[in-house]
Amino acid sequence: MCNSHPAQHGQSPKLPWVSKHGHLPKGVSRRDVLKLTAAAAGVVAMGPFKGVVPIATGAPLQKKRMVVINLFGGHDTLNMCIPQNVQPYFERRSAMAIQPEDALSLAGGPGNTAYRVHPSFTRIQSLWNDGDVAFVQRTGYPNANLSHFTSQDIFSRGVRSDFPSGIPRSGWIARYADRNAPTPLGAVSIGVGRPFDFVGGSSKPFLVQNLSGFKLRGGTGRSHLHRAGAAQGILERFSGGTGNTSDARDALDQAYQLADQIQQSVTDYSSTVDYSYDDPTRNRTYTAAVGSRLRDMAKLIQSGFESSIFFTGYGGLDTHGNQLPRHADLMRQLDRSIGAFSDDMKAMGLWEDMVICVVTEFGRRNFVNGSDGTDHGHAYCTLLVGGGVRGGMYGPDLTEADLNRNYPLHAVDFRDIYHEILRDHMGAGDMDYVFPETNLPNPLGIV
Repeated sequence: MCNSHPAQHGQSPKLPWVSKHGHLPKGVSRRDVLKLTAAAAGVVAMGPFKGVVPIATGAPLQKKRMVVINLFGGHDTLNMCIPQNVQPYFERRSAMAIQPEDALSLAGGPGNTAYRVHPSFTRIQSLWNDGDVAFVQRTGYPNANLSHFTSQDIFSRGVRSDFPSGIPRSGWIARYADRNAPTPLGAVSIGVGRPFDFVGGSSKPFLVQNLSGFKLRGGTGRSHLHRAGAAQGILERFSGGTGNTSDARDALDQAYQLADQIQQSVTDYSSTVDYSYDDPTRNRTYTAAVGSRLRDMAKLIQSGFESSIFFTGYGGLDTHGNQLPRHADLMRQLDRSIGAFSDDMKAMGLWEDMVICVVTEFGRRNFVNGSDGTDHGHAYCTLLVGGGVRGGMYGPDLTEADLNRNYPLHAVDFRDIYHEILRDHMGAGDMDYVFPETNLPNPLGIV
């Protein structure tokens, strides 16, 4: 990466061009041309940024933020937030039920003796004691669908039926970004590809596997600046400087500036927080993928980008068999990663502005199956963490009737949770556009 950042001073970078005679820059081979063209095509696919290139301020912005962590596969939250006084839980799960002496108490902080939490949740328990954790029981949506893909689509769209007139077929984050965070880093997805939550809007959210990989690639032994210039020159030669490819060059210009700033945020990141932890299942020190992604979010936040909503997640939650050890590992990853991220945000003085929302596409059955696992269910318990959270237990308590069913029925619409965070925590507007099927008649009071 180059050390100068003209984009930070409102200028366009001066890049070397392919000559008017079609000669390639010195040191770039014909093989590099193919790589450079592919790099250009990949970054142009993001689309033009409409002349708005995000400029990092160089210091963390004091603003309200939301992080969504999606646990793909259908999370067994009954073994995450564990009812203590409801016998069917222990009777129907037999050896897979987590006993009170093994689970962690929620008697501190907001105080609750009706539930305990998974033994891996040592950091979550501590944050609960600080008043920074909330659990929302029986989260879901009307007319349950137990297909992974269909239910994931419902959560991504934020619309249960057909899209109303005037609302594009799109994800709820795309609609939020269009009206509240339209710049390229207003809404950010890290490590989960291109989820439908971000699809269909007019803005261009930032979707990346990881920050260190967001750069123009191609060739070897040449600087990022040189490669970007060569790719841009190739585009100009093909287009004559007009038409759609001229727009593509503009997109590449802006993408170069953005990539340069992103890499600077990686280089400049300064933190004493260690996202790794001693993992007994691997017998080594380990940083979970979700921890790495949360750390990338911390880098963007510390650099002063305007990002207001982040999205990430990880899989493995479809625990049809051998659930106990697998689930314990997945919960440990979540607990340690959120704990480290909270330490990072506290060090920046931004924890009070943060809400982390942990979701899944559905919960699981109340009873153990024949493979020491659980099958697809419906309503689950949403986990909320952050200085912006009003700690406590929300939604109807789980009863014997709930646990004598195949699975609990939903009582709290997941969109009402999102709605309340966006409106009351982040001050978002046009919520009828973001969630056209809900109007939040009875706020939960979670933020």
